[in-house]
Amino acid sequence: MAEENKQTPEAPAPEAAPAAAAPEVAPEAAPEAEKDVGEEEVALESSDAESEVEAVPQISPFERLKQFLAETNNFLNQYDDLVQAREKHKSIYLRTVNELRERLVVLLHRYILHTMLKEDFLYKHIICCGEEEVVLNTEEFDEHYEAVHKDADKAISLPELAIIQQYSESVQTYIELGKAMNNDLIFSLKRLLRKSNSVLAGHLG
Repeated sequence: MAEENKQTPEAPAPEAAPAAAAPEVAPEAAPEAEKDVGEEEVALESSDAESEVEAVPQISPFERLKQFLAETNNFLNQYDDLVQAREKHKSIYLRTVNELRERLVVLLHRYILHTMLKEDFLYKHIICCGEEEVVLNTEEFDEHYEAVHKDADKAISLPELAIIQQYSESVQTYIELGKAMNNDLIFSLKRLLRKSNSVLAGHLG
């Protein structure tokens, strides 16, 4: 009976299977992936830059001429109204119109110099102020304006002057970029020059 009461020894528990080894990652795999992404970004940026360059419109000389002629004729039609109130702010009108006149002279000199011998920088064409009508050239007027009128004119802002200045900038742009001219544009520019000279001399012709 004693032998029957003896406990049978338990069988040893089976050993746990070893954990699967983690897959080894090649040390250069991650940097290589980053390199690929970086190259793709550079390629996209380069492509965007090329698209921006291609998007800039290229205007032919004759298309630019057509646009400038239309702008000139539109401005010419407004000119008399734009300078109608010049007596109220005479000095700043003279400065603005004279800047336009100088650019008109530069542009016309390029094509019809032989017909504009007196229309140069030293030509006396401006009557500003004072009891005596002293006629000034551009250099003399600029010195007079700086000394007498500049500070008083700083606060003046008129839409008419802004329109004249905007067209004056268009003339400067055409001086720099324009490559073509025709008789219609010459005719309109000469009309503007005559009107500007009349304003600067104290009357509108």
